[in-house]
Amino acid sequence: MSYDVGRFVRAPRREHYDLIIIGSGPAGQRAAVQACKLGKTVMMIEKQRLGGSCLHLGTIPSKALREAALGAMVDGGSLLRSVFVRTHRVIEDECQIIEDALVRNKVDVLSGTGSFIDAHHVQVENKLGKFKVHGDVVIVAVGTRPRRPSDLHFDDEILFDSDSILGLDTQPRSLLVLGGGVIGCEYASIFARMGVRVTLVESRPSLLSFVDPELVATLVREFERAGIDVRLATKFIGMKRITSADGRPAADVTFEDTSGPRHDQFDSVLYCLGRSGNCEELNLSAVGLTVSERGTFEVNKNYQTTVPHVYAVGDVIGAPALAASSSEQGRLAALHAFSGKDAEFPDTFPTGIYTIPEISTVGVQESELGDRKGDYVVAKAHYAKLARGKIMSDETGFLKLIVHAETHRVVGAAVIGTSATELIHIGQVAIAFGAKVEFFVENVFNYPTLAEAYKVAAHKAINVLKRKSC
Repeated sequence: MSYDVGRFVRAPRREHYDLIIIGSGPAGQRAAVQACKLGKTVMMIEKQRLGGSCLHLGTIPSKALREAALGAMVDGGSLLRSVFVRTHRVIEDECQIIEDALVRNKVDVLSGTGSFIDAHHVQVENKLGKFKVHGDVVIVAVGTRPRRPSDLHFDDEILFDSDSILGLDTQPRSLLVLGGGVIGCEYASIFARMGVRVTLVESRPSLLSFVDPELVATLVREFERAGIDVRLATKFIGMKRITSADGRPAADVTFEDTSGPRHDQFDSVLYCLGRSGNCEELNLSAVGLTVSERGTFEVNKNYQTTVPHVYAVGDVIGAPALAASSSEQGRLAALHAFSGKDAEFPDTFPTGIYTIPEISTVGVQESELGDRKGDYVVAKAHYAKLARGKIMSDETGFLKLIVHAETHRVVGAAVIGTSATELIHIGQVAIAFGAKVEFFVENVFNYPTLAEAYKVAAHKAINVLKRKSC
């Protein structure tokens, strides 16, 4: 397709750069642009496709797929093809936007494999040969890939990971999703929306263990309403390829739960259990660096590795491993490298989970309060009580506000339901600017909107605060 990096197969424009970036995902892009704005020369090395896994295999395609599934009519096997056509069109458009931004900022983009020669020299290898380039600073932003255990045969016909599932050309009748983390939950809800019979298996007793349990409980209920068979505390034992009764290839899967082992058959299996850093080709030993068993770097608060002029950002340093957080890490790393500014990653960054329904949180969460719960007020507003919620037929969503009882400041928000990942930014701004809960009561919101949930929750919080003060 037009978004590969074949047109960037060439020699570097110079022998020395202020900054060399390995990887062109959100972290690498933002680092490159920030360094250029500081007047620095930047070379970016990308082995595969401009935009990295985020654009081609992760965030963008999965979210485009979700939106297409939400808007599509279920039409048998043809639905999947039409959805993927739309998804690839979005990817091409986004890739052009990224390329334009890099060219506009005079980033020297090269296609090839980047690896260390020594502490300041990086080799770029592509079809034209091997090129040695010097860099004052190197930022590693190579991202991660789905983990593929060696005892499983990923044939991309029956068994898929979250990368290869995007190449699925026939809509399965049944799909097993292994892993109840973000990726597994997102894909489970997307395929269920497309009319696939989905089974979601998680070995732990809950999905999304880092999310407010009340939101997760609501999500599970919605999954079950959508026909998803959610199996918790269930361990995946193994699988083998078989031929189903109607002559189709299928998977015979073995599980184990509290009642013992069991077998089930599925048309397709999606494995979503962990990711690994793309570090094998970096030749890290040449610069004295090592990574964890999962291929991730350990960095300090400024994203420096143990070699101070070598930084690592994005998914390759582990959690939170979000496109938005990775982008900000890249910017902060470049600022520290060239202006000496300490990285101050904001406490008020939101998390967004694009399940159906979607979930988003920011700041302090109710499940984190513990013994301090008496110092806070928790207030909720249900979509069912909002005119817009009824108009949109979303009467299961809700917004939760966490308010400090003494200062009345809003310190946390959580939303599940339509537009949750958009609505959360209102709470984010309120928290960042130290707004009191009264702000939502004293200001006018458009009617009818889902944003009114902030005003409804604020009224409830103030009523509780008044009773506390009596």
